[in-house]
Amino acid sequence: MKNNIRVLVIVLGWLLLSNVNSYSQDTSYSQDTSYLSIAPLRIQNMVKPGKAPIVTLQFSASYNNGLMDLAASDNNQFNKNDFIGGRNFGTRHGFGLSLTGKFALHKEGNIRLNVSAYFNQMQSNFLETASNDGKVSYNVFSGALGIEDNFTPDRPFKIYVGFDIVPSLIGGNATLRTDSADFNLKIKNSFRLGLDLNFGFEYAFTNYFGINFGLKLFHANLFFKDSKVSTDPAQTYLNDAYVNPPIPYSGWKQFLMGSIYTGINYYFGMKNRK
Repeated sequence: MKNNIRVLVIVLGWLLLSNVNSYSQDTSYSQDTSYLSIAPLRIQNMVKPGKAPIVTLQFSASYNNGLMDLAASDNNQFNKNDFIGGRNFGTRHGFGLSLTGKFALHKEGNIRLNVSAYFNQMQSNFLETASNDGKVSYNVFSGALGIEDNFTPDRPFKIYVGFDIVPSLIGGNATLRTDSADFNLKIKNSFRLGLDLNFGFEYAFTNYFGINFGLKLFHANLFFKDSKVSTDPAQTYLNDAYVNPPIPYSGWKQFLMGSIYTGINYYFGMKNRK
């Protein structure tokens, strides 16, 4: 009886080993690799590494929203008394244009030196109806020098974050309405130093052309605030510092705006893998 059991165990074991060996040697078996191609080819190309651009030229346009003292009072409408009293700049919305050169500082291309030129305009009646008190607008001409970290420089889809040091000339014009006649006031160009922070992405359609989209926070008068009286009553300086005794249009004011921007990019020295 014991010998019969031994023989049965040996036979079953031999059959089991034979099946395992034949399965391992079966050339007709193929592993299912379809999961490797779930994403469309365009999506796969977005994450394929290539060669980062040496230089990028970025042209952008922005919508600007004034924050803190760059926002008017009275439901966003210009208020003459608040403007003269220096409580705010009297405006809320505007637009901007920028040209930025981005220069890779090493072969990998993720750290880029940014050199920019900006123009921003803020108006009290850009989106709002005209106020019965008048209107005001500001022109901001800026240069910028900064550093950017591009997290995916060798991919078509590039995500970046950066900051800039921004010197600016800020000036403008205001119209103050009175019972008799409108009073036109010129705001002299005043030099200020500020900072901006930006976050965005680029998508390169080819090795030479792409688009950009991003968000920016720009504080134009972080440094060198000043208030002084003009010798011409029809002119004033930016007057963004508090002085005692107070003078017209003066007050501790922040020229701060948030922006949404988009535009086109031109690349030099980039190669995307297809």
